[in-house]
Formats: sequence, structure tokens, C-alpha cells
Amino acid sequence: MTKFSRGAGSRPNHLRLTFAYGSLSRTLALPRGLAFGLLGVLPFVALLYLAATCYFLFHDDLLVALTRHQVEMQYAYEDRVAGLRHDIETMSEEARAQEDDFTDRIRALSERQDQVENRTALVAALAQQVKQLRLPEPPSVARPQPDETIVPSSAPATADDGKPHPEGFDFRLRKDEGQDPNGANSTSAPVSPIGYDGDLPLPEQIHLLIDRYDRVDRQDLSILADLDQPPALISHHIRAALAAAGVDVDKLAPPPAPLPPAGRGLGGPLVPLPILSDGSAFAGAAGKLEAALTTLEKLRSVLPDVPLRAPLPGDPEITSGFGPRIDPFLGTPALHTGIDLLDDYGAPVRATAAGTVVTAGFDGGYGNMVEVDHGNGLSTRYAHLSSIDVVPGEKVKFGTVLGHIGATGRATGPHLHYEVRIDGEPVDPLHFLRAGAILAAADIATP
Repeated sequence: MTKFSRGAGSRPNHLRLTFAYGSLSRTLALPRGLAFGLLGVLPFVALLYLAATCYFLFHDDLLVALTRHQVEMQYAYEDRVAGLRHDIETMSEEARAQEDDFTDRIRALSERQDQVENRTALVAALAQQVKQLRLPEPPSVARPQPDETIVPSSAPATADDGKPHPEGFDFRLRKDEGQDPNGANSTSAPVSPIGYDGDLPLPEQIHLLIDRYDRVDRQDLSILADLDQPPALISHHIRAALAAAGVDVDKLAPPPAPLPPAGRGLGGPLVPLPILSDGSAFAGAAGKLEAALTTLEKLRSVLPDVPLRAPLPGDPEITSGFGPRIDPFLGTPALHTGIDLLDDYGAPVRATAAGTVVTAGFDGGYGNMVEVDHGNGLSTRYAHLSSIDVVPGEKVKFGTVLGHIGATGRATGPHLHYEVRIDGEPVDPLHFLRAGAILAAADIATP
């Protein structure tokens, strides 16, 4: 048994601590400060003992919980890092895709620009061909400005005398509403021809360029449609005139194309234009115009070999027409295979078309006669000549003097017997002369 006590004769500042067990006892005198100090420390020791006991009892559970928490934190951190890495990779892929898309768009824009330039150059070349047809001035095919629109007029063009042109077309340049009456742009800021604006983001600038190129394409199509009208109309006039003369236009073979002049430094391989075979609307319109120009060129190339002009200048008197008549010598019905043209004795007789002289001499009732072969089954005869100025095999052109008017052969007086033959059969020369007059009235050049 242990107890504290203050025995008799003990010092006031001491406490006595007695330990007793059975008959044994022992007393320990402690200073008062030390005794209270021990009593104050004892609870802390007990708590420490209790904590140590809990630590040893629950050490494994605490360690497992702490380890689990650390693992969870590590997994959460790794998941976050993985998510950030995925976000970075996604952003990188998007950036690469945007870069590739931008590169593709720039490449496509460059190709589109080349295409527009090539198409504009082709339209300019075709317009130059149409311009050489002696028609009203074709439109400028330079790349249009943003404030201009080329509009084909539905009204026929008129000449200075107020009469409509036979082609029936013209071109007018219309300004948009942003243009003032004096022709100055109402906006103060200049506009680039290709639509560049440094204040816009680059993607919008690309879209603006594409819109401008689309506009140029539409205007090129409009120009091609208008340029197609003149050659088609001229071809129609030529076909109608030759058909009226009894000539099958489709059977006329053009003369061989002349070789290019030497010394001009021209040449190179024949490479078809890709823009004419890409299946686009422009390719179709340009091909149609090119075909119309080719057809017209073929028709015009055969005109110099078709006898459409008179063998005598001015308006000579026709003393006897083509067809049945009363023979002036026998007084019986007969076929007159040509027309008789009256002029002074010795007047020059000229070839009515280009060709080759096949006969030049005396030929029975024709007297002195010259026959010219014009090809394609066409030939002309000039009879009753007083003299002949050409020889067989000689090449002649329109206007070449073949001989002079006389009265040789079966002739009652000085005149020219003029014949036109198709495949050896005589036809009325007046049909060819009228065809030439029709083409001349339509301002279509004849030889």
C-alpha cells in the first residue's frame, strides 16, 4: 500500500510517500515541488503510454490507410498528367491539321489563280480572233475590277447611221451603285483588284479571293457566250449564201493550211490546253467558241476558191441568161449553158476565183476559151475571147486577167460567155453572183 502523509516532525515542504506490503513498509520523503511535478507529468506519461499502445495496436491499419491515400493521390496525379498530355496532343494534332488545311488551301488558291490567269489569257486570244472578223469592238478581257460588271446587251448594236449591225450584239460596261456619275469611286478607301484587305483575318481574305475568282469565272463565261454569236452568225450567212448557189458546203474541202513564215522563230510541241479538257462549264463554252471559229475559218478559207464575183467590173448588161433560149444562129430552142455579158471589144476578163487554168485555147463554138478549175468540183469558163493571157497549168487568183473580150466562135458580136460548172454540169452563174452580193451586203469578205 502506498500513501502520502505528513508525519510528525516532518519538514513542511516535504511530502512523505510510504510504500507498504504486508509487514514491510518504506517511506520516501519528497520535496513538495518535486512531488507536484511528478503528479503533473504523470498524465502526460499515461497519454504517451496510451498513444504508444494504440500505435502498436493500429500501426498496420494506419500504414495501409496512409499507403492507400498516397496511391490514390498518385493515381489522381497521373490521371491528370495523362489528361493534360492528351489535351496537348489533341491541340498539337489540331494545329497540324489546321496547318495542313491552310497549306492545302494556299496551294488550291495558287492553282485557282493559275487557272484564272490561263482562262483569262485564252479568252483574250479568242476575243482577238473574233475582233479580226471586222465586227464591233469586243470587250476587254482583262481581269475586271471589283466595282465593274460586264453585261451583254440584249438590244442590237447600232452603227453610226443608226442602223443595227447584222451581228446584233454589243458590249456595255456597267458600274455598280458604288460609282458616282462622274466615274469616280464613291468610297474613299482603295480596293485591291484581287480583294486583299489587311484588316481582315487571313481565312476571310482567302474566302474573299475565292469569291473574286468565282466572279471572274462567271464573267469569262458571259464573255465567251457573247463572243460565240458573231462567228455563228457569219457562218450561217455563208452557208445560206452558198446553199442558195447550189453548193454543198459540207463537201467543200479547205485548201491546205499555209506553212508558217520562215525566220520568225516560232514552233514547239503541240500540247493541248488542260483547261479545255477538264469538263468544266468554261471548257464547254470555250470549246464551243473555238469550234465556231474553226467552222467559220473553214468556210472563209474556201470562199477564195468559190466563183462569187463577176468576171467584168461594174454592172455589165446580161444579153442572154442561163437556160433554154432560141439559138441566135439556127432559130431553134437550145440550152444556154452560161450567161452573156456585154462589154467593149478588148475589155479585160478576170478570174472570178482562185484556181488552176486547165484549158486556154480555141474550143469550137466557144472560140478562144479559158477554163479554170477551182477545186471541190467547181470550174468556170470564159469564152469568145479575142486574146488569151494565160497558159494551162498556171495558178491564178481572183482578179487575174485571163484574156480580153472578143467575138470568136459562135458569137454574133463582142461579148463574154461566162459559165460556172459543178462536177462538170453547168449551173446558173447568177446564183453565185447573188450569193456574193448577199455576203457583201452582210459585210462578209469575199475574194
